Amino acid sequence: MRIPNVHKKQKTIWIIDHYSSEPVYGGISRQYDFGRELGKRGYRVVVIASGYSHFTHSYISEKNIMVSAAAPNVRYIYLKTVSYRTNNGAGRAKNMADFMIKVLKYESRIAKQYGRPDAVTGCSVHPLAWIAAYRIAKKYRARFVAEVRDFWPRVWVAGGDKKPLNPMVLFFELLQRWTFKNADRIIYSMFHGDKYICGELGIPKSKAYLIGQPMDCERFDANCEKTDLLPEEIRNFMEIGQEKRDGLICTFAGYYMTYEGVYVMLEAQKILEEKGLPVKMIFAGSGPEKEGMQRYIAFHSLKNVLVWDRIPKDSVPALLSHSDICMAHLEVEGHKEVYQYGVSKNKVNEYLYSGACTLYGFMYQDDEAAKSGGGIMFQPFQAADLADKIEYLYNLPKCRRKQYGARGREYIRQTHSVQVLADRMTEVLFG
Repeated sequence: MRIPNVHKKQKTIWIIDHYSSEPVYGGISRQYDFGRELGKRGYRVVVIASGYSHFTHSYISEKNIMVSAAAPNVRYIYLKTVSYRTNNGAGRAKNMADFMIKVLKYESRIAKQYGRPDAVTGCSVHPLAWIAAYRIAKKYRARFVAEVRDFWPRVWVAGGDKKPLNPMVLFFELLQRWTFKNADRIIYSMFHGDKYICGELGIPKSKAYLIGQPMDCERFDANCEKTDLLPEEIRNFMEIGQEKRDGLICTFAGYYMTYEGVYVMLEAQKILEEKGLPVKMIFAGSGPEKEGMQRYIAFHSLKNVLVWDRIPKDSVPALLSHSDICMAHLEVEGHKEVYQYGVSKNKVNEYLYSGACTLYGFMYQDDEAAKSGGGIMFQPFQAADLADKIEYLYNLPKCRRKQYGARGREYIRQTHSVQVLADRMTEVLFG
């Protein structure tokens, strides 16, 4: 690798985010979107991520270091970390620790070849990235920014997974408090995250900034009609290309998990099929509940359901924009307090921007899906309520149903477009 020839005054931003990647690899695209926009503005951006995908459990690269020119002024650096097969266990914990160790091992080499940082952002999930970012920021006298997208260990306790005095809970609680105290700035992406950071933990409001999930609207629009990127089975199921389509297409894209409501959606489909309504449901994703979902479909002889594997990120816009309804759900049953401060859920932004109506099973009615006018909330784990909402939309004139999508698109452009949020990001990094 050679040292790039850059202007001396060009500021360099390091983003340490274990689970980030370019869209082609299917990881979280938040930093990719910010990086491209900041690169256009003349900043030099280095995103340091793991070369092992948390989402596919396979290697993006088995090289110790793989460098990718994601865009002008933007470099992705993937570091090889140990593999793991399940997302809950010792293997994943080792992978987290290994990522932190590898970042610190290679940071001097990265700085020599891609520029010493002027600002360093450490992104949680997971919190060990904060330690690496802090040490690097101190070494280069750069601004240290802690980004939090999930409140570990609070969610573990609130969700009933761990007790308050569990050693892991105590460790991460101390790490969180230490990080927030030592960070120059804190970025949170949950809608009401300040109530926890500032209200419960007592962090000054002057340090905490809300920066939600960015949406690259132009990239989404460019991929909307690329239906050839979708598997033929999905295109046929959705009747894409046919002059007239009867009924509605309801789509879920994401993880096949109970808290994501996949069985709630299947039960709602069962209700709708028993009523004889022409509604189809398509699921595109991955997760441990896939086999259980297929057994449910077979046992109840559901005819208008397709459960598919995860599809490439660039094909998601075509899937969503050719749907009538996009479905989301988030709650740990019996533990509604888990998400009382909101959630950071990128796919809801994509749903709202797709032009479809978003149906969201979430306890708190002040969520952006409802406030934007682009969606309708339903009661979590209440399949009958979801079925009622789908039937309501089925009976609406198409022009009125389309109004939900139009409002959602406008809301995302005004509040979540990457251009709008990049303005906020530069204020946090250098203001």
